Parts: sequence; C-alpha cells; structure tokens
Amino acid sequence: MAAVLEAPVLTGNRSLPLLKIGQLAGRSGITARNLRFYADAGVFGDLPRSPKGYRLFPMEAVHWVRILRAAQAAGFSLDEVQELLRSLRQDSAPCDHVREALGAKLEALETKLTEIGLLVDILRVTLGTPDGKSSELGCNLMETLLSEAIRLPAFAGQRA
Repeated sequence: MAAVLEAPVLTGNRSLPLLKIGQLAGRSGITARNLRFYADAGVFGDLPRSPKGYRLFPMEAVHWVRILRAAQAAGFSLDEVQELLRSLRQDSAPCDHVREALGAKLEALETKLTEIGLLVDILRVTLGTPDGKSSELGCNLMETLLSEAIRLPAFAGQRA
C-alpha cells in the first residue's frame, strides 16, 4: 500500500497527512471513479493537489464518504449532501445546520408518504370497480380513476 503523503496543509507546527484518490478509495470502499465524480461535483470542497496534479484528500474524507453514502441512502440529493458536508467543514455550529437539513428532509418525506398513501387508496378504489364498458371512456376503471384523481393535489387545478 502506498504511503500517506505529508502535504503542505499546516495546523500549528505540523502538516496533516493527505490521501491520494486510490488510498481514499481503499479506505472508504468507494471507487476512485466515483470519488472523482464527487470531487468534480464539488462535494468535498476545494482539494489541494500534489505537484504532479493529483487530488489530495484529508484524512477526514473517509468520514465524508461515509456521511455521503448515509445521506444519499436517506434520500438526500447530491446538492443537499454537498451542503451538509460544507457545513461540517466550515460552520462553527454545524449541528444547527444538520438538524435543520434533517428536519426539512423529514418534512418532505412525510409529505411524500401522505401523497403515496392517497395514491394507494385511489388505486385500491379504482381496482375495486367492476369491469365494464363505459359510454364515454370505454372502461369503468378509467372513469373511476378520473373521478378519484380530483383528490390529488397535483390534479386539483386540472379538472375539465
């Protein structure tokens, strides 16, 4: 395994070790290709480069990748993950920002869950309709779906 680089990132009197992309891939379980994608998208912020132009990642990047994967699994978009990681790297009170982001995601998911519950109910009602040929649409099921769809917020202003 390649040695960790001593890089010119100083804190106090010592430099912090930095990882090359392959080293971070090995430690984090994510491919170098995916790490390049995330780095190009700005998820990790500004990264230093070696004299040969290789990206160098701080040791904390292993944790950043774990956070990235957990947040994406929890439904956060890449932009939202980028903002979470930015706050962890730069904010003086990152927990406030993280709590706000988690609360907003929870609210959005609860809204979506309510909408999905309504859709499930509408489809159950529609599928409970006996088959038959309607005079206007050719299928009783479609007429039931249309009559039930007025309950959907997305359909509310579209009645014809």
